[in-house]
Amino acid sequence: MLPLLADGDEVLADRIVDWQIGDVVVARHPFIATTHLVKQVQAFDAEGRAKLVGCNPSESTDSRSFGNVPADLWVGRVRSRLPTS
Repeated sequence: MLPLLADGDEVLADRIVDWQIGDVVVARHPFIATTHLVKQVQAFDAEGRAKLVGCNPSESTDSRSFGNVPADLWVGRVRSRLPTS
């Protein structure tokens, strides 16, 4: 599967953090403070952390490598994509 976003694409996101399974969301990376992630919510664990996955699992860095993402790193829900071309 190809990535949903191409390099340079921008997204518009609402600062809503009542995420649902299946939402495409923006979160801060758990280990790299200057990096934001755009991923899909796959599940929530018992502590309320979100399991985030990329739409291209064979190429994606996601919760499989950095673990589930706590709510204090959630930024918002993606509403639209602004393609580069």
